[in-house]
Amino acid sequence: MVSHDVPTDAGSEALSAHERQQRTLQRLDDGHAALLDALEGLDEADAFLGSRWSVWEVMQHLLTESFVEALEQIASGEREMLPAFDARTDRIAADVAKLEANYRRFRNLISGLTEEQLDLPATPYNPENNYPALSLLDLIERVSGHEGNHARQVVETRKYVAAFRSAQRAVTVAGLGAGDRQQVPTTTRELLSNADYVIGTQAALAVARPWIRSVELELRPDNREELVNRLVRDIRAGLWSMVATLGDPAESAPGLVTQLEQAVGQVSLVAAPGFYRLALELVGISPLDAVCASVERIDNDAGIPRADGRTVVALGAEDAGTWREVAAALAASDLEVSRTVRLVANLSGQATVTTATLGDVLVTEIGDVAAEVDSALVLDRA
Repeated sequence: MVSHDVPTDAGSEALSAHERQQRTLQRLDDGHAALLDALEGLDEADAFLGSRWSVWEVMQHLLTESFVEALEQIASGEREMLPAFDARTDRIAADVAKLEANYRRFRNLISGLTEEQLDLPATPYNPENNYPALSLLDLIERVSGHEGNHARQVVETRKYVAAFRSAQRAVTVAGLGAGDRQQVPTTTRELLSNADYVIGTQAALAVARPWIRSVELELRPDNREELVNRLVRDIRAGLWSMVATLGDPAESAPGLVTQLEQAVGQVSLVAAPGFYRLALELVGISPLDAVCASVERIDNDAGIPRADGRTVVALGAEDAGTWREVAAALAASDLEVSRTVRLVANLSGQATVTTATLGDVLVTEIGDVAAEVDSALVLDRA
């Protein structure tokens, strides 16, 4: 949330009460203009997207005096019925009109105050939070920037509405990079800070945690279907929900991305430096001479690409088993067991490279290494 800036008193003593009054009016005008600019062109759907409710907001939601009053008026014949439920455009226009009327009222109040009125006491000293006793002039100076501060908040909120694409009911999947928090992309950090909740594996959440301000939901093999279904429900409700993955989501979690596309229809991917380039750097191969694949694709129609004569980098994935299991699937797809491979492990830490054959991975302890998301099997050219 945007904090409520409080003007410092530096230089105020050198100004007369009238000069401070005029400065307050200028700050008020600037803030109101900024708020109107921030609200310009606001889509009625976007205005109601995203919600991270506090207990107080829930209490306010449950205060239904206006609703009860409207029902009493219907019962007594004072009104015919409740307004249409799709009147969001009218509600936005009415609320902007109320903001304008309140601004005019406040401005007229300030501009009409005499010096004697400006000096009237407005708030008592509060010892609980050391809030000072303020005159009327002191108080209006402090609140004159209120709309300007929230104008910045509206601009930021609208930016994240666009980023999360809630109006299109899309889920956002953002990459965290190779595990170094300093290299987490700025866009991903900002999205994490504004999401209603974040889904990710234990390893992904550990990297993302400094920027998460909401609820964390751990993604595991036994709850993946449940969390995907929850995403579908919550996105339809306009919540800002996101999935965080290590590496680049297109490389590290293609199966999850496909599952989300099938469930939601739209997936917004936020790219990040992935493990593919890291693996290539470790084995000294140019990206021009290689192709990226995923162990998640071995058993489907796409298979592992190998017909173009380039090196294939098969990236590990969450819950992919061991590299022995991956090697068995590759051998079953007619890949020669004599094919030279290099197993790259622990790319998010102290990486290691082991050169062997596909057959070695099948029958020796090399195959015991978990095919995790930060590891890869480099299949040299045939």
